[in-house]
Amino acid sequence: MTESTKAWTALGLMSGTSMDGVDACLTRVSLSPGSFEFRIEDSSTVPFTDDERDAISRSLTGTADDVGTLHFRLGEAYARVADNFLNGRSVDLAGCHGQTVAHRDGNFTLQVGTPAHLSQAVKAPVVSSFRDADIAAGGNGAPLMPFLDWLLCRARSKATVVLNIGGVANISAISPGMDQAEVIGFDTGPGMGLIDETARLLFGSYCDQDGRYSTAGKVIPELLSELMAHPFIRRRPPKSTGRDEFGEVLVKQLADQFKVPPADMLRSVVSLTATSIAENIRRFVPFHDQVDTLIVSGGGVHHPILIEDLGNALPDWELATSQELGIDPDIKEALLIAVLAVARIQEIPANMPGVTGAGDTVVLGQITSG
Repeated sequence: MTESTKAWTALGLMSGTSMDGVDACLTRVSLSPGSFEFRIEDSSTVPFTDDERDAISRSLTGTADDVGTLHFRLGEAYARVADNFLNGRSVDLAGCHGQTVAHRDGNFTLQVGTPAHLSQAVKAPVVSSFRDADIAAGGNGAPLMPFLDWLLCRARSKATVVLNIGGVANISAISPGMDQAEVIGFDTGPGMGLIDETARLLFGSYCDQDGRYSTAGKVIPELLSELMAHPFIRRRPPKSTGRDEFGEVLVKQLADQFKVPPADMLRSVVSLTATSIAENIRRFVPFHDQVDTLIVSGGGVHHPILIEDLGNALPDWELATSQELGIDPDIKEALLIAVLAVARIQEIPANMPGVTGAGDTVVLGQITSG
């Protein structure tokens, strides 16, 4: 760490649209407008219980009571995860993204999980509600990952595309010398969320672990073509999405429209994720022909069929994981939240106008003190 910039011990907690659990990252972060250094001290992933997953799923289309109950229930869960993970270690601050239960580009966003419970558990300030200020500035409020990708890649000598495959898939595209306002980034469409939802509804499993169900299927061209015609996939950035567009409702519609074997349905959905990522890169990253490596993180790196499809869709590119940047692919989002928390405490703007469409850079996050 540099002597001139304070190093913060920060905890980042992330539970994403994959709804599989809470990622925790304990890190030392030194951040200023001109420099960024980090050292990951520890990390862990705590799966949600079946009851917690069901409660999150209900909240996506549920009542105010469903959402309100989940808000406090997840606040207690985040506090419990932090307490067990830290095991007596102290932090200067914590960041918690919360669980997204509703998001409409440029209109509203809602992440639940009471930060007060977490603040009491860690005995330090907690930063949450990272999307609101960007929406108030005229942006979409998401995706957030391009800020970290820019910090990590802005000094690289070659143009870089970084892909995170969580519940949804999003990319960051950074060329040498690009400043914060110029970074290209957006959600490309579904990531693992639609795959998981299809596995749940058609196979009674929360995920397609290691491609165990999709490996028995084949891609149905008519189904893939229908999916690729989805308005979001064709939409120009800035754009972000979630399970409201690529979730249970869509799977049920497809099952009614296409009478195909469940394994074929799931295999086609896997192909959609890879194909939509590649198509969006080719359409909306103007310097894609200067890139030869795709750096991938998120749960999608563990799905062998998805990664194979992605390699086939981008045959001239090498696929690497975020380990190339010194970050475990499973913990990168939690690191992002820790870095965003530090940026908030130091009042460093962390949104990306070229990504979200905001009118200006703004400081992100609200602080809750214990």
